[in-house]
Amino acid sequence: MITRFSAAMPTDIARRLTDHLTRADGQEDCCFLLWRPSTGAHRTTALITDTVLPQDGDRIVHGTVDFTTAYFRRAAQLAAARNCGIALIHSHPRSRGWQKLNRIDHAAEERFAAQTAALTGLPLIGMTFSGADKSHSARIWQRHSHRHYEPLHAESVRVAGEQFTVTFNPHLKPPPPAPDTQLRTVSAWGTTVQETLSRLNVGIVGTGSVGMPIVEALARTGVGNLTLIDFDAVESVNLDRLLHATPHDVRDHRPKAGLADEAARRAATNPAFHATAHETSVVEPDGFATAADCDVIFSCVDRPWPRQALNLLAYAHLIPVVDGGVNVTTRNGRMHGAEWRGHIAAPGRACLECLGQYDPAHVALERSGLLDDPAYINGLPPSHELRRKENVFVFSLAAAAAQLTQFIAMVSAPAGIADTGAHLHHLTTGTIDREEKGCHPHCPYSGSLLLLGDDAPPVTGPHLAAQQARAARAHRRTA
Repeated sequence: MITRFSAAMPTDIARRLTDHLTRADGQEDCCFLLWRPSTGAHRTTALITDTVLPQDGDRIVHGTVDFTTAYFRRAAQLAAARNCGIALIHSHPRSRGWQKLNRIDHAAEERFAAQTAALTGLPLIGMTFSGADKSHSARIWQRHSHRHYEPLHAESVRVAGEQFTVTFNPHLKPPPPAPDTQLRTVSAWGTTVQETLSRLNVGIVGTGSVGMPIVEALARTGVGNLTLIDFDAVESVNLDRLLHATPHDVRDHRPKAGLADEAARRAATNPAFHATAHETSVVEPDGFATAADCDVIFSCVDRPWPRQALNLLAYAHLIPVVDGGVNVTTRNGRMHGAEWRGHIAAPGRACLECLGQYDPAHVALERSGLLDDPAYINGLPPSHELRRKENVFVFSLAAAAAQLTQFIAMVSAPAGIADTGAHLHHLTTGTIDREEKGCHPHCPYSGSLLLLGDDAPPVTGPHLAAQQARAARAHRRTA
């Protein structure tokens, strides 16, 4: 039985629905949709994968709207053929925000709940489109006894891709009041954006030199929930770059996720702030499931396997991934140049593989453990990308800022622009390159893997480095 539920759809499907459900005569309309489940550690999300638009005679519009049995059966046949479930969306043309189920809508959805489960093997999803502000609400119909189904209302409905909007269920996720500590922040982008930030669950995968400033900034900005994922501990080589880290943390082999948790709670301005630290890797099954509970994820990793897992979350599970990184080049012991990136992976935008953020050939090397084998790494040429470790705290801060501005632009859409492309900053020339194209032709992430949810091929597995790090800390605690 699902206990926490949300729904999500890509920007192009949201636009298609807006065009169909917004009628010139101001009457209600409806449409069937296809969906697949995306299952996280605690939350299940219905990914809206396609529309099944009505044909002539499929629905009857008379102020309210009704649909024919033939239309339902056509949608059910298509859903079964694609291994999908059915969702039914109808419009309230003059309404705003989250919509409760009235008696008529409840009866219309309830009468098809049992048939939907029998024909597709998945529950019926009911949705409402509020025409006045183009927002959405959703519920999932679950079996409680023989032929008795009840709706579980979603926490939120997200639209992600080139744009990012969220409609929150105010009964399950009410906005906290903005305190005086957020006065300057709210004055910049207004109450509506702040209320979105205050209810988002944002994941930070990697709480090191780039991730820790992001944690600090998000907590001070008023983001309501932070999920912190990092299996590593503080070491002496981190002290020149890791915000908040001290020699005492090195002596205690303190987990980076725990350090980030403490720092976030200290910096938070949201009165309802919540943070959770997870000493795991996103490529381990529990870490991947934890990340799948997030609304947005910051990628602050420098290894190919975690980036591949995050890329899959962005496209197969529709969770935008804000990614970046630092590249410093040296010659004869002197810095020759530095670059830092900021971009977002989501449908309609270029994925991490197409942006060159990881080489898929290196994923197999990491999965085999070779990237954690000193003998293998030392055998690579000194200039090989897998050996490079140069970084400076100043550049880590710049990379964190590049990712944060990408995130804020996506959420707030200043002047109506949410996607400004991928940014590459050059220290030596003081210039920024912008890449506004999407994925390469035949890219699987924007093609065959898109919106597969739980049907996507697995990318997780045993992660030797994470296992060893946790075992070493456990040994020290008992020694």
